[in-house]
Amino acid sequence: MRKGSLIYKYPVISFVVLTFLITHVLNPIIVEIVHILFPGFSFNFPASQLNERSLLAQYGGTIAAIFVTVRLYGWKGLQSVILLSRLSVVTIPWLFAGLLLPLVMIVLSFLLSGVGMNVLLMTLHDHWPFYLLIILGFVISAGLAEEFGWRGFLLPQLLKAMHPLMATFIVFVVLSLWHFPALLAGWKNEPILPWIILALAIAIIHSWLFFKSKGNLIVVIIFHASFDAQYSFYSQFIPNAEIANSPFHQGWAYITLYCILASALIVLTKGKLGYDHSILNSKGFYGEDRLNTVDHIIVENSTR
Repeated sequence: MRKGSLIYKYPVISFVVLTFLITHVLNPIIVEIVHILFPGFSFNFPASQLNERSLLAQYGGTIAAIFVTVRLYGWKGLQSVILLSRLSVVTIPWLFAGLLLPLVMIVLSFLLSGVGMNVLLMTLHDHWPFYLLIILGFVISAGLAEEFGWRGFLLPQLLKAMHPLMATFIVFVVLSLWHFPALLAGWKNEPILPWIILALAIAIIHSWLFFKSKGNLIVVIIFHASFDAQYSFYSQFIPNAEIANSPFHQGWAYITLYCILASALIVLTKGKLGYDHSILNSKGFYGEDRLNTVDHIIVENSTR
């Protein structure tokens, strides 16, 4: 790639602009074109937020990240990221952590709000195929759609010049702004302030899982999907009217639990969130140690 290109000079800004462009500008246009060409075309699985109007929009970050990665590092750079996501003896425990942690947190929040453990376990036992289907749906609509962008490109790029905690905070800011139009439009009927508080805690936990699994995107994809699936699943069978909210409000208990966990991770890791440059570094992540033609990018970015 030419040194003078905007993507070469400003990879992070290029990624962010492309992500917003695909999601908030191109997606509505493409959806309307599809509806004109194929009248009556529609699909909807609301439990996992899967429908024809939002699916491309949700993939804005991943599409942008793939494009910018290939432009910067070539197909070998993209291959390097994918190879790091292979499952191994080391990463499988983190995969299960990503799958089960959100379930543990939602169960604890319901228990604190007065819902019995027997009700929670029975609900899961009686409807486990639907539970797995919702997670699979969110793998498509959230995990795969977003994580190559946020953790597969943006976070590693920021780590070239920032402390892991600061890089995580910038990722949180960008993804929050990206979600903001949907929040303002009443997406999932979620109040903005609680969503922002929870999103910050989740961003910290996402980074921790990403670092501890040595940059494995499958781990963070599964965590993202499992996290999104919990409320969607239990709200189908335990309506708000049946939650006593005693002694705690279930929603705020849920947020508080994640905030406590995120705070503990910051304290226990001294703000590094498990990041180890010798294990997960930008050159290894993008395969730059095998791409001599782009080695100078690291030096240039690190001196800015």
